[in-house]
Amino acid sequence: MNRMQAAEQMRKALQLYVAALSEDDALMVATVYPEWAVNVKYKNKEWVKYGENAMGDPVLYQVLQDHTSQAQYTPDTATSLYKKVGEAADGTPKWVQPCGATDAYNKGDIVDYNGVKYISTIDANVWAPDVYGWEVYDGESSTDPVEPSEPDTPTDDIKDFVQPTGSHDAYAKGDKVRFEGKVYESLIDNNVYSPAAYPAGWKEISE
Repeated sequence: MNRMQAAEQMRKALQLYVAALSEDDALMVATVYPEWAVNVKYKNKEWVKYGENAMGDPVLYQVLQDHTSQAQYTPDTATSLYKKVGEAADGTPKWVQPCGATDAYNKGDIVDYNGVKYISTIDANVWAPDVYGWEVYDGESSTDPVEPSEPDTPTDDIKDFVQPTGSHDAYAKGDKVRFEGKVYESLIDNNVYSPAAYPAGWKEISE
């Protein structure tokens, strides 16, 4: 078997895998699904992407019945053929777990999470709205930074940040460091990044 044949088999295996995902899981990998096209024979429960939402992410649709696509019946208009997923009834994108910094939410992004709208208060937000970095959105919420909380540890006892060399000396969730004249608390375990390199992994606390 040559490399092209192996790659083709891998592609088919991936297609079979993603075709069987649940709605929530499919939303996490929406970019891997094919773009909707005309004159394609689609089967019931297939996934296609068509257009983008307000945040620039692809909009995902599930095919409702076997058919051959036609130009006049696009996924956003042919509701008997396609079901839009990943959006609330009013069009607000549903929160999807980011894979990392590349698809994290930015400050000001608005999502629907368990039927409630939230607005991100930080950039590089990879946390769920009920964990950190979000506030309930009522149409007027401010995204100004929240005043830093008082540290539990006297700042005189906090050591300067030292770049970890691996997981053995990485910072744990709750560890505090001094970095560029400010005090930060790690928000994650196995944190090997500085507050400047990965701001979402740290929370600034008062000096």
